[in-house]
Amino acid sequence: MPTLTLNEIKDLCYSALREAGANDLQATTAAQELMDAEAEGIRNVGLGYLPHYLNHLRCGKLIGDATPEIVKQSASAVVVNANFGFCHTAYLHAEEELIAMTQQEGIGMMAIHNSYSAGVLGWFVRRLGERGLISLMFANSSKAVAAHGGKVPFFGTNPLAFGSPRKDEGPVVVDMATASTARVNLVQAAKEGRQIEPGHAIDSQGNPTTDPAEGLKGAQLPVGGPKGFGLGLIVDLMGGVLTGSNCSYEAPLFANNEGGPPNVGQSIIAFNPEFFSDNYIEHLEQMFTDLTDDSDGSDVRIPGARRHQLRAQYERDGIEVPQELIERIHAISKGEA
Repeated sequence: MPTLTLNEIKDLCYSALREAGANDLQATTAAQELMDAEAEGIRNVGLGYLPHYLNHLRCGKLIGDATPEIVKQSASAVVVNANFGFCHTAYLHAEEELIAMTQQEGIGMMAIHNSYSAGVLGWFVRRLGERGLISLMFANSSKAVAAHGGKVPFFGTNPLAFGSPRKDEGPVVVDMATASTARVNLVQAAKEGRQIEPGHAIDSQGNPTTDPAEGLKGAQLPVGGPKGFGLGLIVDLMGGVLTGSNCSYEAPLFANNEGGPPNVGQSIIAFNPEFFSDNYIEHLEQMFTDLTDDSDGSDVRIPGARRHQLRAQYERDGIEVPQELIERIHAISKGEA
């Protein structure tokens, strides 16, 4: 199994995306985001997700030469049209505007429509945390999860994320799907012939199942039952309805090459802690010191810490990448698979 540096992973992604039809702008941003996912150990939406990007570029679900544009802006809000390209490119198109308005007004919001899969939401909130801002992000996705009490997919895995700056450490990053597990985990389990734990999925008849293949034919379940249902609903309202995008049940599936662009959406709310508090960072760090006090034998990890540790490790040692995956990426990018 070859070991690639992070830059080699980024170059692999960039070349494959360009080969499949992405322009330099779209490919550069997506390659950076995919490399960052690998660097932080989130491999199911790193190189493992790249084949979806390539297939969708080739079939037109993802527009490779899209140019994002700001379509509306106020003192504390900005609306970006991704024009069916990567949402990461749309976000970067207005990132500086979001940061400037948040620093000035204390709060700022970006809404993105005509968009595509957000991948790792931690990517966005980490960037804002590194600029000294707190943030919340909501991103809806195509239907995969049954509502609490339902028997068919209606919501996406609909992730949400929170980020915060710290004093001397990397940002706090809380990044979670509102499904009980990410869909890619079911796909991977089915590929490997493994069972999944109870409570993650129902089959096409609405019966609980531990067979991931049957779960993929049926529906995933929200995390925590009615609580996860409520969170998934909030994400669909914030990512879909509020941004003028499709709701999850209206969007063409990410899982196949049919139906055209999904037109999902993302919303990001940023806060300038200095506007609200005179000692936010100091108070946060004192809280974390008390939280991680291990004198009673506890072992508490601050969200985001493992991502930062893995990034340091992989920057030093590189990452092992299956040769089969590399070959599959090359084949799809050339239209040979």
